[in-house]
Amino acid sequence: MTLEILRKYNIKAKKSLWQNFLVNENIVTSISEVIEISWKNIIEVWPGYWALTEKLINKKPKTLNLVELDKDMIEILNKRKDSWDFDLNWIDFNINNCDVLKYNPTFSDYSVIANIPYYITSPILRHFLYDVENKPEFMVILMQKDVWDKILGKWKEKTSVLSLFVSKKCIVSEVLFVWKENFIPAPKVESSVLLFETHNLYNHINDNDFMVFIKKAFSEPRKKLSKNLEKAGYDKDLIIQVFSKYSIWDNTRWEDLNISIWCDIFLEFNK
Repeated sequence: MTLEILRKYNIKAKKSLWQNFLVNENIVTSISEVIEISWKNIIEVWPGYWALTEKLINKKPKTLNLVELDKDMIEILNKRKDSWDFDLNWIDFNINNCDVLKYNPTFSDYSVIANIPYYITSPILRHFLYDVENKPEFMVILMQKDVWDKILGKWKEKTSVLSLFVSKKCIVSEVLFVWKENFIPAPKVESSVLLFETHNLYNHINDNDFMVFIKKAFSEPRKKLSKNLEKAGYDKDLIIQVFSKYSIWDNTRWEDLNISIWCDIFLEFNK
């Protein structure tokens, strides 16, 4: 069915928008089953030609808002809608032709589902986890392996700025690995579907102050954490005191600590 749609509407991926269309029907179905859809508020980012959208519609969400930047794709979406390809009865259905980074959900409870290219992954995560007033309950995001590795700390189980940035707001788990051959055109790297479940564990810590602190601590990755903190202007005796309290060795490097420890030491250094 997915390939038939591409042929019927002569859909071509645009390099300028880094488009890669997922054409494996089984994987599309699996993505639609990661979270509960029925009678929920769902936002689908970059729906493309509706391969996943069709699966979501069949699960009868309460509302389904599509956010698509490509005007040509919007035209195709409207053609499919007008041709009654889908049963939209009882669904509050909307197509938004806009930049997702300027889209602000009005729901107090909703989830995001997206297939996004490498270059905009971090901005979209920041938008929904930090910038919008109402945060999503869940996000199901298909992304390229490069970003997936950093978020889950796959590189020798090490923490990164990105993984802390995400962990401060949610718990992340890998749902499905997707080989590049499942896309048209095939990207250069493999992809994975991640599930983001948001939480409020660290809301008492100011987001901007925390990220400034993290970036200072990560400023020179080859140096010890203590040296980076000294360079950032923190008193050496305070550093020794905090390290002792949390059983952090002097040769500890920034990537060895998890989000919980980072939040604890941030509070110690910013009393």
